[in-house]
Amino acid sequence: MDDDRTNRMMLTYRLEMAGLETATSENGLEALQMLREGEFDVVLLDILMPGMDGYATLDLMKHDQQLSRTPVIMMSAVGDLDSVVRCLEMGAEDYLPKPLDHLLLTSRVDNILLKIRLEQVERELGSIADAVQAMTGGALPAGALDQLAGQTDSVGHLARQLQQLAAVTSKQ
Repeated sequence: MDDDRTNRMMLTYRLEMAGLETATSENGLEALQMLREGEFDVVLLDILMPGMDGYATLDLMKHDQQLSRTPVIMMSAVGDLDSVVRCLEMGAEDYLPKPLDHLLLTSRVDNILLKIRLEQVERELGSIADAVQAMTGGALPAGALDQLAGQTDSVGHLARQLQQLAAVTSKQ
């Protein structure tokens, strides 16, 4: 979110050219409403905005159970070290100075998205490990891997293989 329409349009263009879906707002209150009504992987937040500034918006996000885990990249023309430290101490994932270097921006966003995906895969593999543990003690609980088995990635493939193995061993 950025209060400057031209900046929002440029950010949107650059991120969409990188294959990312975007949504914009011009102030903190509008952004908080959007965040509560939708699902967002990353938030780009300008410090200097009318009404509710980026610091206040970040503070409200980090104290809201629904929004607290959403990574935030702060951005600002305010380049002093105290501002950077304040944002990071408040829970921002990163801080980028304006004018934005668009390659750096897309790299940072991509890194955050990769981290989110890796954390998701780690949770999924934990579910698979739990299913394997259950199988060693008896049968696979019904439906234990159904959600993962519906995925088209390698985790889904592994879950389907375990379901097939469990079906074969339960017949023996």
